[in-house]
Formats: sequence, structure tokens, C-alpha cells
Amino acid sequence: MKKFGISIIIIILLLIITVPIQVYAVDEQSVKSEYTQQLNDILADFELETSSDDIESLSFGGFVRAVAEKVSVSEASPFKLLGTILLVMVLAAMLKSVGSVNFNGSGSIYGLVSVLSSVTVISPQLFSAFSQSAEAVNISGGFISVFIPVFSGAAAASGHITSAAVYDISVLAASELIVQLVSGFLMPVLSAAAMLSVTGSVFTANDMSGIVQLMKKVITWTMTITMTVFIGFVTLKCSLAGKTDGAATKAARFVISGSVPVVGGAVSDAYAAVRSSFDLIRGTVGTVGCIVVLLIILPPVIQIVLFRFVMWIGVAAAELFGAEHMKKLLSSFDSALAIAQSVLVCYGVMFVLCTGILMQTAGG
Repeated sequence: MKKFGISIIIIILLLIITVPIQVYAVDEQSVKSEYTQQLNDILADFELETSSDDIESLSFGGFVRAVAEKVSVSEASPFKLLGTILLVMVLAAMLKSVGSVNFNGSGSIYGLVSVLSSVTVISPQLFSAFSQSAEAVNISGGFISVFIPVFSGAAAASGHITSAAVYDISVLAASELIVQLVSGFLMPVLSAAAMLSVTGSVFTANDMSGIVQLMKKVITWTMTITMTVFIGFVTLKCSLAGKTDGAATKAARFVISGSVPVVGGAVSDAYAAVRSSFDLIRGTVGTVGCIVVLLIILPPVIQIVLFRFVMWIGVAAAELFGAEHMKKLLSSFDSALAIAQSVLVCYGVMFVLCTGILMQTAGG
């Protein structure tokens, strides 16, 4: 009878040890499938034409090809624009060599012709680049607003509740603020900069390039300093929260190990295994989110860089041909493009770095 009772106890203990592990294994797969489905639904809602599985298996070469494909399908053609600008300068130089006529001290006729011709060619593509920048920020903001709760949930499920809360509140608030500012102010500011560029290049007596440069410096320095302080704040808060979460996790494992008789150590190890599986899910979700945002942000950034490269070559050519009007026009256009570029870069860097910080904190 005594041996029979001992056998029953051993069987019960074996069930306690083995059954939870099997349940956790099934639960891990179902949770991973649920997160994958949520990500696929988000990607489908924003018509990003990819899936989380495709992004997980994406190599660096595949990522570069995906970005290059998005850049190539754009209607803008920076290098054709460069050829047109150089042609206008040559024609303007020929006109200048024939003779110039002054317009009431506002500059010579060749300068007026070259500037107006260039504006006619550049403006459609320039404003298209501005619109793509604003659209990229809006699409990224919409994606981030629904991605952050999913990623924060995965981080919280892995035992990092405080870190996830800091990330959720801070990054979501910053993202919404940037989207609202871009929607309300970016296009008017860029349009004003473009108009001031044209005015200052035609009427040289009233040079507006200083105002455009001031706008560029104020916006770029403000965003740079603000993003640096914000990322530093999130880093410190997540680091502190990570220590708190780590202490809580160790305390929970200690309590489980000490309070459950005989099998407490096994239960504690099972908890650690489940937490590690959620860390893996959290890492996958965070990686997918960062890559998606980069796929949205990088194409317009590259387009703007190409346009700025065209403006730099144009400025050098204008100096070569002595076209002062064109030099001022293209320099001011470059400043407007720099504003759009700084907004996109700061927004993308803010999200990727903050997400990486939480991934690193949660992985510690």
C-alpha cells in the first residue's frame, strides 16, 4: 500500500512537470502566429505589398533592391532635370554674350529668362518631391500608430512591462506630434521657401536667400537637437525601466522556485523558457517594424538626395557660366530640399533607434 501511494505521488509530480511544458510549446506557436497575422493585417491595410515572412527572410541585398525599385518607379527624373538645367544655362550664356538689357535694376534679361525657364522645369518635380516627403511621413505615422501597440504588447509579454510602457507613450506621442506638424506646416514652409527662392533670384536687389537659409538652419537644428534629447531621454528611461523589469523577473523566479515544493526549480526554468520565446517574438516584431519604416522613408530620402546632387552640380555650372541668378535659385532650392530631408531622416532615425533601444533593453 505504501509503495502504491509513492507511485501515485511520482506520477502526479511527473504530470506537473511535463504537462505545462507541452502547453507552453503549443501556446508559443499560437502566439507567434497571432503576432504574424497582426503584422500581415497592418501591412495589408497600408498596401505595402509585402508580408512579415518576406521581411524576416529579406537579405541586405534584397533590401537594397527593394529600395532601388521604389526609387526607380518614381515619376521624378533628377538626371534628366540636370540636363535641362545645363541646357538652359548654356542658352542663357549665349543670350548674355549677345547683350543684356537691364530691367529697372532688377537684373538683366538673360537672368530673368534663365530663372523663369528653370522654374518652369524644376517646379513640378520639386513639389512632387515635397509631396512624396509629406506622404511618406503620413504613411509612416499611420503604420507606427498601429505597430507600436503590437510591439509594446510583445515586449510586455516577455516580462518588460515598464520598458514597454515608456516606449509606447513616448514614441507614439512623438510620432503623432511630428505627423501633425508635417501635415499642418511642412508643405506651407517648403512652398514659401520655393517662392522666396524664385523671388530672390529674379529681383537681385531684394535678395531672399538669407531668409531661406535661416528657415533651413532653424528647422534642421531644432529637429536635430530635439531628436537627440528625445532619444537620450528614451534611452535613459528604458534602461532604468529595464533594470526594474529585470529585478521583478528575478524576484518572480525566486518566489516560484521557493514556494512550489519539489518542482519549483522546474517551473522557474519553464517560466524562463517561455520568457525567452516571447523575447524572440518581440525581436521579430521589432525588426519587421523597423524594416517597413525604412522601406517607406528611404525612397523619398534618396530622391531628395539625388535632387540635391543635381542642385549642387547646377550651382557649380552657374558659377562656371557666371549665371548669378541661377546660382541663387538653385542654392535656395537646395535649402528647401534640405528641410524636407531633415524631417524624413529625423523621423526615421527616431523610430528605428527607439525601437532598437527597447529591443536591446528587452534582450538584456
